[in-house]
Amino acid sequence: MEKRNNVRVPFHVRSVIKHDDKVIEGEVSNLSTGGMLFKTAEKIGVDESVQISIYLYGSSSHLALNITGKVVRSTGGGIALRFTELDLDSFIHLKNIVSRNALDDEKKIKEFREFDVSEQ
Repeated sequence: MEKRNNVRVPFHVRSVIKHDDKVIEGEVSNLSTGGMLFKTAEKIGVDESVQISIYLYGSSSHLALNITGKVVRSTGGGIALRFTELDLDSFIHLKNIVSRNALDDEKKIKEFREFDVSEQ
């Protein structure tokens, strides 16, 4: 049974998470407006808070999305993170990434209509 409320898309870019005084480099494996899977061999306990930086590069610009998150699962393949705080600009970038990569247009449109920025 699928528990996710957000459309999740494959998306592979460099990312860094900070936990306590440790910086962990890795790669985003999949992404939604509510969270992501971070590919790394490192382990962080469930419910731990982290600072997330997702790096987006274009031909003429570089952008980093800075998001606060919480670990929801840690496996051999990586760390599943739920976004707990993100600014409006970061949400708009995430929404655009998901909408350009999502396959299920109906579910995508429903998610964006129901999203309440005040809940984030």
